Amino acid sequence: MWQAQWQQASALLTQVDWPNWLAIAGTSSAISAIVVLAMQGLKERITARRERCDAALEVAISLEGYARVCRAMMHRAQWARDEATRSGNREAAQSAMLPAFVYPEKIQWRRLSHRVVSDLRDFPARIHAGREDLNSFSEFRDPAVFCDEVSFESAKAARDALALARETRKKHRCVPWRPGAKDADLSRELLTLIARAEEKRVESVKQRTSVAVPAEASATLLGSEPGNPRIA
Repeated sequence: MWQAQWQQASALLTQVDWPNWLAIAGTSSAISAIVVLAMQGLKERITARRERCDAALEVAISLEGYARVCRAMMHRAQWARDEATRSGNREAAQSAMLPAFVYPEKIQWRRLSHRVVSDLRDFPARIHAGREDLNSFSEFRDPAVFCDEVSFESAKAARDALALARETRKKHRCVPWRPGAKDADLSRELLTLIARAEEKRVESVKQRTSVAVPAEASATLLGSEPGNPRIA
C-alpha cells in the first residue's frame, strides 16, 4: 500500500513545473524583503523626525524662557533707574545687566537643520558681546542712562530670542508656541518698549544737536567782533 502511495507522490512531483514554481517563490521572497526594508526605512525616518522635533523643541523652549528672563530684567532695570534717580545711589544700577544665555548641554545639534543651527549658534555670542559692551561703561555712565540701555538691550534680546524660537519650530514642523495669559502680550510689550527707546534716542540726538548749533554760532560771532581774533 505504501508503495502505491509513494508511486503517486513521485508522479505528482514529476508533473510539477519546477522552473515556474521556483520563479514564483523567488519573486515572493524578493517582495517580502523589499517590504521589510521599506518598513524599516520608514521606521527610521519616523524616529529621526521625532528626535529632530524633540531637539528643536528643546532649543525653542530655552529661547522662549530666556525671553521671559529678559522681560523681567526690563522691569528690574526700570526700577533701578527710578531708584537711582530718586536717591542718587549708583548701587541700584548694579543689579541691572543683560541676562546671559547658554543652551542646554543635552541638545543634539546634529538633528537640526544646518541653516537654522548657524543662526542659533550665533545668538549666545551676540548676547555675550552685548554684555561686554554694557560692562565697558557701566562704571562711568550715568546710572539712569545705563539702566535705560540695559532695558533696551534686554528687549531686543528677547525679541530676537522669540524670533529664533518661532523659526526653529516652523522649520522642524513643531507645534507653535502657545503662551499663557502671563506671556500673551510679551511680543507686543517688547515692540512697544523698543519703539519708545528708539524715539527717546532720536529726541536725545536732536537735543544735543540743537544745543551744539547755538554754541557754534556764538563762537563764530565772538570771533568776528572787532578786537577779537576770528576762531579758525
